[in-house]
Amino acid sequence: MLVYTHLIVDQDNLTTFFSNTHEAEQHQEPVQWFVMNAYHAELKAEQILQRDGFQCYVPKHYILRSHRTGTTRMLVPVIPNLVFVRSTYHKLHTFQRTLTFLSFATMPRLDGGHSTMKVPDSEMDNFIRVTSHAEEELRYFRPEEVNLTKGQRIRIIGGLFDGTEGTLLKVKGIRERRLVVSITGLIAVAATHIEPEYIQLL
Repeated sequence: MLVYTHLIVDQDNLTTFFSNTHEAEQHQEPVQWFVMNAYHAELKAEQILQRDGFQCYVPKHYILRSHRTGTTRMLVPVIPNLVFVRSTYHKLHTFQRTLTFLSFATMPRLDGGHSTMKVPDSEMDNFIRVTSHAEEELRYFRPEEVNLTKGQRIRIIGGLFDGTEGTLLKVKGIRERRLVVSITGLIAVAATHIEPEYIQLL
């Protein structure tokens, strides 16, 4: 089981982030969230992408790293090597070819080929809404560690996670049911306790 805490994002820019997320299609090509491999250079990729005007997201968490003189609290990406980028395929592909350490993540198809890995806007919105709260203790899981079909679909009305849609589910290692959101086939995250008055059943 993966256990992480304390995700970081600039809260002042979160509203702008979501408004930009749903920008109009450019040149008839859809703007989508793509999963990119950054090969141990997630933060470098994030800096370069943002500098060049791309919308990207790298969830981060604090870890404690021991060394000879003591322990250091460090901020590192949650998912090694991965960066989420929202763009048209053509624009991102053209840019990606200029960086040797950045490539499109792919997933196998039934015919034996591979498809570029994309994340629906709705999944990405919910993932960002939950993982953007640095002060909250979050629990991360591999996709096979949670069964969302056993839970109840809900929407959060009010509080820290206002507007988030996910699944109210009992997960391993936690007594009470928690709000769980996921990126299909990649990762799931359980939020902290949600007050019942904030929960709307779907």
